[in-house]
Amino acid sequence: MRRCVLGIDGGGTKTVCALADTDGRIIGRGSGGTANPNMAATSEIKASLHKAIQEAIQDNPEIQIETVCAGIAGVGVSEEKRAAVGKIIWQILGVPPFCHKLSKGFMPSLHIEVVSDVIITLVAGARMRHGMVAISGTGAVVYGETLDGQKVKVGGWGYLLDAGSGYEIGRMALQEILRAYDVHKETTILARLVLHEWCLHAPRDLINHVYRQTARTADIANLAKVVNQAAGAGDDSARDILKKAANGLYSCISGAVMQIDFGKEGATLVLSGGVLANIEIVREIITERVLKELPAISSIHVCNEPVKGAVALALKKAGNDVIRN
Repeated sequence: MRRCVLGIDGGGTKTVCALADTDGRIIGRGSGGTANPNMAATSEIKASLHKAIQEAIQDNPEIQIETVCAGIAGVGVSEEKRAAVGKIIWQILGVPPFCHKLSKGFMPSLHIEVVSDVIITLVAGARMRHGMVAISGTGAVVYGETLDGQKVKVGGWGYLLDAGSGYEIGRMALQEILRAYDVHKETTILARLVLHEWCLHAPRDLINHVYRQTARTADIANLAKVVNQAAGAGDDSARDILKKAANGLYSCISGAVMQIDFGKEGATLVLSGGVLANIEIVREIITERVLKELPAISSIHVCNEPVKGAVALALKKAGNDVIRN
């Protein structure tokens, strides 16, 4: 029987589950939908987690799960939300066929840990709980932590309010498309690409699509990649949108750095989420400004797999301490 741990990265759009052995080798992966308790009902979160866990373990019948760590967007510092997600995970693992794969004496209160997604991303990117992380996906947040226990958070108020998020980029794109149509009766490169993405014919069709809620939150956030395509095709308004988002997110990073002391050694800034990982313009603007203006940041690392941080924390809970603090 192979001893293993489960690491879970639950975001606003996608949930990823990784099954790893006690040496940290990932031997199974699965994915599901949203696990953010601010964006989805309990039933939807449970379905997302169930699918991701099932896919991760289905090809590994001879395993014994020791511990679970889930990094979930939207739980923040709320004990109530973390407990609610932990309860959902136990509802999944505590019944057949999953319960037969748990280690003897597995207790949810001891062996299931739920933390914010910023924690697992920091650990995945910096390899320790000392540093700063900026995540821009559906929403956006900046978080910092030091070895002596200082903590700071800027943003993370939800997709409607976060600066530099994928949702903000998508919303600004829709506003710009309609402004150009109103003022100039113009269908821009950005407009054509968005209409194609949503299978619509004209800018005025956007209104029904958005206000009748045909477009989900994730659909608007996913327009960030379309804005990036338009910028690459020479649409100046699309490039301006990305610059505005980058500068907004940089302001959050700068504000967070001013509130925490990383000491003489400085800290790593971890960049993660679909916007920062995949949109070069945004990432370059932030990187350039951080290295020029924030000496407390000694290095920058792009993290594409936050779930590895959840695995590291699950291993620590199982007695295999691979991180500091």
